[in-house]
Amino acid sequence: MDNHKKNILLQNCNNLEPNQIISIVQTGQITIEEFKAAGLSQNIINQILSSLTTKEQAEDKAAKKSELLEKVVRGRVSADEIKANINNGNFSFDDLLDVGIQEKVVNSLKHYCNSNRITMFRNISQLPPMEEGRTDVYFVGVPGSGKSTMLSGLLNVANKSGVLMPDIYNNDGSIYQTQLISDLNRGVLPNATASGSYNYVALSLKDEDGAKHPFNIVEVPGENYVNIFNNGDVGEFLNYISNSNKKILIFVVDSLSHDTGYNDSSNQLDQNLVYVNILNMFKSNGVLNQTDAIYIVANKFDAIKASRYATNNSSDDSLAFEFLQDEFKNLIENCKDARDESKNKFKIKVLPFSIGNVSFTSIIDNFDKEYSQVVIDNLIEDSFVVKGSRFKLFS
Repeated sequence: MDNHKKNILLQNCNNLEPNQIISIVQTGQITIEEFKAAGLSQNIINQILSSLTTKEQAEDKAAKKSELLEKVVRGRVSADEIKANINNGNFSFDDLLDVGIQEKVVNSLKHYCNSNRITMFRNISQLPPMEEGRTDVYFVGVPGSGKSTMLSGLLNVANKSGVLMPDIYNNDGSIYQTQLISDLNRGVLPNATASGSYNYVALSLKDEDGAKHPFNIVEVPGENYVNIFNNGDVGEFLNYISNSNKKILIFVVDSLSHDTGYNDSSNQLDQNLVYVNILNMFKSNGVLNQTDAIYIVANKFDAIKASRYATNNSSDDSLAFEFLQDEFKNLIENCKDARDESKNKFKIKVLPFSIGNVSFTSIIDNFDKEYSQVVIDNLIEDSFVVKGSRFKLFS
């Protein structure tokens, strides 16, 4: 803008529309200070400053929104962070669709963000006694190893394949079981088990001949196993699980955390050390004398398969065995020694497991049912069968 035109505008500034002045200031042709010096009325100055501030805030909000959505697109946020941003109005579910997030994933996020998912808290004293005449299954794992996720996969596949028979013996367990299946159907991983809380699910599985295999499934929070490792305080837990039932122990190894050096949790204990300690706790208290099988499960196996074994075309079973033999040999050897010293020569099995592709920490893009089916088949193979129980199956 030439000086002549600029001077004319300044001389007639009080006759200009506020929006015209705002446009001139925003384009940098005349500053607000120059308008002030030319005698622009304070009323108009206040209007302009308010408008400029509002517009600047809107631009900042839009820039922040764009930055946050970019992180979502790159998968650099968790479902909890997305939930917080939705609740704070930083972006919407429609915005997620607009930037290319698949509708299926957005629907899963809606369920994650909007539903009141059950998180029960039950200490041992609040649980009903474990029913006898069943096989007791214990999921052993440190926090974040994926015990609840693995259980949700098993329950979901058993339900869809028509072999799951929920038992009404423990109503809280039935509610929890239903929640796990429902969440996975909607593409959402289960909530972590609350620290200090135990879950007990009574159910039965039918084998291919229609025979009934009754189970007590006990899920112990990882923090409790860490406490057992640190303090050796096992009295209440051992009193609860003391019965005449046969048992299957499932050691859930977070293979991804182990392979990456526990980079997400610098305080996490070495699983190899924790699990050997827990195994020997079971051994010294006679639990292994009633144990029919121990499964050492390489969980989150798809992740290390894609990185550590990217060029290895061996079967998943072979790769899982190789990984656990390389990284958890001491646990395997302790299992062998415990078996040799036990009156019950239990089976030791190594299994890979993955729930499938996961995004935003808690959303399942593609549930891989095959791994869950393999574990179910092994549980049926290694468990107690109710004599004479047969159910008519459709041909």
